[in-house]
Amino acid sequence: MSWSRLFGAFVFGCVCVVFSRGKRLPATENQEFHCNENYNSAKRKNGTISSPFYPRSYPSDVTCRYTFQGVGRERVQIRFTHMDLYYPGGDATNPGDCEGTDSISVHVIISGKPANLGTYCGKKLPPMLMSNEPKLIVEFRSVQSSTYVTGFQADYSFVTNFGINEGKQDNRGVCMFNFFSTKQSQGTFSSPNYPGLYPRNTECHYLFYGRGKERVHITFPKFQVDGISPKCEEGTESDYVSFSNFAETEDRKMHRLCGVITEEKRRHIESDGPFFRVIFKSNDVYDAEGFQAFFKFRGMSEEKETLYQKHGTDEHIHGLEGSGAKPRSTRPTTSNGTGTNYPFVLLLFTAIFTHILMTST
Repeated sequence: MSWSRLFGAFVFGCVCVVFSRGKRLPATENQEFHCNENYNSAKRKNGTISSPFYPRSYPSDVTCRYTFQGVGRERVQIRFTHMDLYYPGGDATNPGDCEGTDSISVHVIISGKPANLGTYCGKKLPPMLMSNEPKLIVEFRSVQSSTYVTGFQADYSFVTNFGINEGKQDNRGVCMFNFFSTKQSQGTFSSPNYPGLYPRNTECHYLFYGRGKERVHITFPKFQVDGISPKCEEGTESDYVSFSNFAETEDRKMHRLCGVITEEKRRHIESDGPFFRVIFKSNDVYDAEGFQAFFKFRGMSEEKETLYQKHGTDEHIHGLEGSGAKPRSTRPTTSNGTGTNYPFVLLLFTAIFTHILMTST
């Protein structure tokens, strides 16, 4: 080949590259790919899915469905690790409307019908998601192909612990976890699938077992549960967290929590005795990031010392709204609590001793 032909081919290639900038081009139209895939937990408990030809550009005008089917108590957990879809509508790192552009939709089954958990596009990673039943569907749609996008990749897992790694799972319930002070005096627990979105139509129980006069103290460093406070009732389609000093019945004096708890509204919650139950419940309509909580089993002596340092009294608030207890007296006492007045005793002893000396002389 002559130098003139080589130079001409080089110039032609450069022109093609220049004119392809900012323009949608076919990616791999002549290559074959498998687009509709079924994943069964009986064959594999975890793995990875991706767009066709990942990490290269994907083809145009395709719809790919990835169907996950578990069994029994299994739930499907999806965590996206890469997201780069063509988005002509503005900032791809913070996309708004995904209508009419390349996108990913995630669906679950609620009451026998498919429900959309969300539709995602651009370059922003979707949140970690979880199904409410053993089935979940991921659908990828492309409008056109492109040479400068790389598609998506996600990890999937079939789990039975709802993504909750704290406590000891109790098989008496679908989502039930036990915490024993004999095993762990303090720690954390969280909503299912945290820090992703919690699954819909889900109820989880967290049971705390202390010893003797121990009480359970709980605080929420992070709390975002969809609902309308302060009552968080089912009539307002509210998800909520509730509390009870009883194993099976609701505790009417303990208020529910929902919505977003800010720093200034944060309170700690305390049990009346060594047993405490926390219940998380979501409906089939909304979802949110959920909560992360800190728990601690405290003995009575430790509790009084902590509260005296904090309040200067033995006053304490039980539950969410307070018990109305009056501060106890802070009169100085001896180590055995008798309240003896040491200056008076010393003065009396000195007078008696002086009288004895004067009498003897």
